[in-house]
Amino acid sequence: MSKEKPVELKFPLECHFRVIAVNEGNIHGAIESVVKNLGIKAPVSKANTSAKGKYGSFNISTTVESRESMNRIDRELRRIQGVRMVM
Repeated sequence: MSKEKPVELKFPLECHFRVIAVNEGNIHGAIESVVKNLGIKAPVSKANTSAKGKYGSFNISTTVESRESMNRIDRELRRIQGVRMVM
């Protein structure tokens, strides 16, 4: 079994996040609030809704300056109640 070398990221880079969340309440507003508090000026765009309407996905694209910054955005998005996955 070969060990693969981790991908080396060169910062700053454009990072795209997709958030999958329960489609209830004001989840879009909650995501926008967290994004704003992180200092991200890019809009949060609604992407898709599941066939039964239970889940929605949202896209966020922003420039990140470091791996720590990228991880912090990911971590804060995952803390939102109703968020099921961040990719």
